[in-house]
Amino acid sequence: MARPRMPLDLTTTFTISTIVHLLMAVLLGLFWRSARRRGAVGFGWWVVNEAVLTGGALMLLASSTSLGWLAVPASNAAFLAGMPTLELGLRIWFRRRIWPGMAWRWGLALVGFAIWFVVWRQGHDYATRSVIFTALTTLQALLFGHYVLTQLRSVDRPSRLGLGLIGLGAALIIVMSLWRSVQTWPYVGSGLPAPGHLLAVLMVVNIAVAVTRVSAMLLMLHGRVEARLQAVGMELERRANTDALTGVASRAHFEAASGVLLNQARASRLPACLMVCDMDGFKAINDQLGHPEGDAVLTRFAALLRDSLRQGDLAGRLGGDEFAVLLFNCSPATARGIGERLCQAAGAVRASDGRAISLSAGLAVAVPGEAFEALYRRADRALYAAKAAGRNRIVADPA
Repeated sequence: MARPRMPLDLTTTFTISTIVHLLMAVLLGLFWRSARRRGAVGFGWWVVNEAVLTGGALMLLASSTSLGWLAVPASNAAFLAGMPTLELGLRIWFRRRIWPGMAWRWGLALVGFAIWFVVWRQGHDYATRSVIFTALTTLQALLFGHYVLTQLRSVDRPSRLGLGLIGLGAALIIVMSLWRSVQTWPYVGSGLPAPGHLLAVLMVVNIAVAVTRVSAMLLMLHGRVEARLQAVGMELERRANTDALTGVASRAHFEAASGVLLNQARASRLPACLMVCDMDGFKAINDQLGHPEGDAVLTRFAALLRDSLRQGDLAGRLGGDEFAVLLFNCSPATARGIGERLCQAAGAVRASDGRAISLSAGLAVAVPGEAFEALYRRADRALYAAKAAGRNRIVADPA
């Protein structure tokens, strides 16, 4: 013989709902502090939303006591305020326009509560009040769900998943609210008490939606923190790989990347050349005009160097006024032409007193199996030969 099913107990349901919303509020509150430090605005409104729902569930518990005259309207006000608070947090989180959209949301909540309050004060039965309140919350959920749908395509992937879960929760609330209205409608004006288990079922669904919603919020927070950490990591890597003053590759990055490019050139049987150059008389600029002026000259020359290179070439600052360029898939004749044009163009770089700089450069052609260190030594030897020959010229290593 089948055992009869026991209806859901409202007091137990309200108690569980209060505990769950309180736990969700505390959990979000713990993460709120971390979110604020990382600039994740809007998260606090989600904490407020769970706190408000906690208060609403607690008022439902008190509705059967002598405080019912206060607890009943307070609980309904709290539940009507929940959806606008949640949407406000989302708008701030995604940095979307708040007004006039939120004015309509809060206006609906206020007008809806006023209608329900009048009906309640006039002594209408529970079924009538229930249908009116459910219609209001359904309309709120529809507006909220529409907003979520409009945002799904414009947010990043982690946020899209979290937002989708929140939207799914809103859809579930709409379905269950409509179900409750249909089940309650026959009792409107009949004088018969509406089944209490309908509200209990809706509260159970609300508990499940709350857990899903908070999980989605934490998922979005995790995604934003992870994206920020990735951005910081990329910036740190960029700073480590880039000379802070001139914007070309740092020495460490240039040497490492040059080794990779030389291996690629060897595997592809493509020619590669290394050009090492420095500015003639740069020490005099530093000594006579000061280091700030020397830095300005280095910056102007680095900009000229970047503009003179082809796509795929790599420029780096080795230290002081010494620069190097790895010319990938470049024949010796082409590399020499690039160097001569660079030496000629360097005359356009002038110090604050009008003096022009000149450039000496050494060029070495990579041979199969040669490591970067050996190639650099040959290019550097050619650079010293250019200086010894009178400066302002490019000399190729004969090896």
